[in-house]
Amino acid sequence: MKKLIVLTMILPLLVMAEKRLTFEQAMKVALEQNIGIQQAGNNTEVSRNNASLANAGLIPRVDLSASTTYTDATLQTAGGEVASTTTRNTSGLNASYTLFRGMQGVNNYKLLKSQATATELRQELVVESTLIQASQSYFNLLMIYDNLNILKEQMDVSRDRLEQALDKNARGMSSSLQALAAQVDFDNDSTSVLEASHSFSEAKQSLNLILGWDLDEDYIPVKVEREFGEYDLGQMEAISLTGNTTYLLSLNSEDQTNLSYKNSIGSLLPTVNLTGSYGLQQVNSDFDLGLDNADLSLTSGLSLSWNLFDGRKSKSIQSAKILQKNSELDALDAKRQVTKDVESAYRSYVKSLQVLELKQTSLASAKMNFEQTREYFNLGQVSSTQFRESQLNLSRVKSSLIQAKYSAYLDEILLWQLTGEILERI
Repeated sequence: MKKLIVLTMILPLLVMAEKRLTFEQAMKVALEQNIGIQQAGNNTEVSRNNASLANAGLIPRVDLSASTTYTDATLQTAGGEVASTTTRNTSGLNASYTLFRGMQGVNNYKLLKSQATATELRQELVVESTLIQASQSYFNLLMIYDNLNILKEQMDVSRDRLEQALDKNARGMSSSLQALAAQVDFDNDSTSVLEASHSFSEAKQSLNLILGWDLDEDYIPVKVEREFGEYDLGQMEAISLTGNTTYLLSLNSEDQTNLSYKNSIGSLLPTVNLTGSYGLQQVNSDFDLGLDNADLSLTSGLSLSWNLFDGRKSKSIQSAKILQKNSELDALDAKRQVTKDVESAYRSYVKSLQVLELKQTSLASAKMNFEQTREYFNLGQVSSTQFRESQLNLSRVKSSLIQAKYSAYLDEILLWQLTGEILERI
């Protein structure tokens, strides 16, 4: 009865989920539906819209104006009071354009473009981070699923052992202690399967959250089987200096600081403005909005202003120079950090492959040991304790191999991220 209860609780969790989700499909869904990626894309669009000539002050300004002034007055004259009612109507176009402002307009436009590029790079960071999170979550789900299958196999072996022990005890071929020990091991394995099933459901919800799916979306992860890549450390370091998003952001920040410094220097130069207007004006008696006989006026002007002394400007220029130096140091530090991270990730990847190879050898030994121990156990040559230890050791080695395999996959993906190749390779 207890066996039936356990299987009844487990089968709905594993059999009813017919949908299959591959690693590639999960990454594709994350790129399309992850909320953080969508928000980052919107921010990039806003930044691109802001990077315009108009926002940089490089486009002339044209204003249309119109006004009406109605006057109802009583004038004192030699002949007495005289009522006077007039309407003054004006309309016109006014244009202004800054011809020169110490190149600040051009630098502002470059700064806006650089800020838009920075937003694009931050979007790439969000995408890369999301892909890393989705990869970790998928492999964690897959590892739990594989371990669940291992635990099910272990439970099946324990069930067979329990049935044999009960049969032998019923025929008087073994003591009840062996049956009780088999029952305890089967109960423990059943409990482990139930706990692993719960962990599997929790891990699935975590992945669904990253993918932007409904939290109750049901599926089975598909085992990842692909060849591991071979990489040259020197080549990976060189690629990282042209593709690492974090390093490119530091270079972008240095570029923005340089433009800000140029703007502060430009504030010392004169400003030349060009203005022009075209207008209509007509004064009518009584209340009359007409402009049928208006006076025309056309004016233009050129003005120059030059702030010869402002004590605050020298301080702001000094501060801008210091910030420029800091940005250079930040870029240098970022370069060193990227190089260090690539070397560390490469060594971790190589180590993971070595560990994986050792685990594969251990699995072959553990399988051979278990098969021999089971044969000896059936012949009565080893104890139930020895058999159980061999059984648990095989399960531990299988789980350890799975963890080593997926750790190597994650280390390789992290190496792709550091070189800026994750979108191309994943």
